[in-house]
Amino acid sequence: MANLSSITNKYAPDGANPNLAVDIILQEALDTFTKDLGILGSIHRDFGGQPMRFNQSIQTRIFSTRNKTDVLDFKRTVGTDNFEDYTGGNEDQDADPVDIKLDQHKFIKFHLTDLEREQTQVQYVAESAKYAAHALAQKVTEDLLEKAFSADTTINTTQIPLASFDVDDIFDVAKAMDDENMPKGGRWMVLDHSAYYQLLKTMTTITNATYDVKPGINRALVDQQLGGFSIYTYNGLSGLTGGEKVLAGYEGSLAMVNRLPEFADASMQIGDIANAVEPNSGLSLQLRRKYDVFDAKEQYALTIMYGLEAPSDGTTNRIFTLDVA
Repeated sequence: MANLSSITNKYAPDGANPNLAVDIILQEALDTFTKDLGILGSIHRDFGGQPMRFNQSIQTRIFSTRNKTDVLDFKRTVGTDNFEDYTGGNEDQDADPVDIKLDQHKFIKFHLTDLEREQTQVQYVAESAKYAAHALAQKVTEDLLEKAFSADTTINTTQIPLASFDVDDIFDVAKAMDDENMPKGGRWMVLDHSAYYQLLKTMTTITNATYDVKPGINRALVDQQLGGFSIYTYNGLSGLTGGEKVLAGYEGSLAMVNRLPEFADASMQIGDIANAVEPNSGLSLQLRRKYDVFDAKEQYALTIMYGLEAPSDGTTNRIFTLDVA
């Protein structure tokens, strides 16, 4: 919840709502944001910690794939057992240090007029925050996907017609990741909505005595692991720079860092600042609020500061795409 439980509306006239609970507004925004940006649960993230300045760097550590050549023999001699590296195994591949700048600071504004403030309850403001958070999450999503496309490897040499796209193509992506010895756990896939619904159509035939996908299809959901991937959809995927309709990776393929921004001390503030932290991931949002006596508006700004990276493991990109027409 917010670190300010509530803010008294000292500008409200008698009889008006005296208290707009900023913690409720922030929590509504945070819930919407994390729901819309569900892929955050599948990528590497480094959230929380102390507030930082814009453009500061954070060093996070991303685990890379280990190779069988890194497995060494345990040297046993008469009277002595010891670890002795005589095959040249690499000790340093367990976690790659990745520096990521907090170079993205986005905000979205909304407001209440005097009349709206006098006649409303906090739910009205929370609803405004929800829609603001949805737009903010959409922008962060596109930044994240653009970063992925800047480091992708397209695995098919021939473009796949949308009408022919099916589960077999997903298996091709899984095989390409297996070929690079990438972890089988934590894999994710983002589909453009056209590819997503085409996939649902083809899955109507995958039903047998032990597995029935029709209930999920009737809800227009692919909420199970499909080909080892957690499936997400985004309706603007193909419109992004270099965007394809199918994007895939695993936890170490994309990284996001997030911190609350530092702000002026209380003596310099002309409004109120409140923070909210999602307890599971540590994702932080900030809400800024002031009253403009000239415009007669109570103004809000919902803001997030973050940085993104698509790390390479030194030999190949970790992002895979399919070219679907």
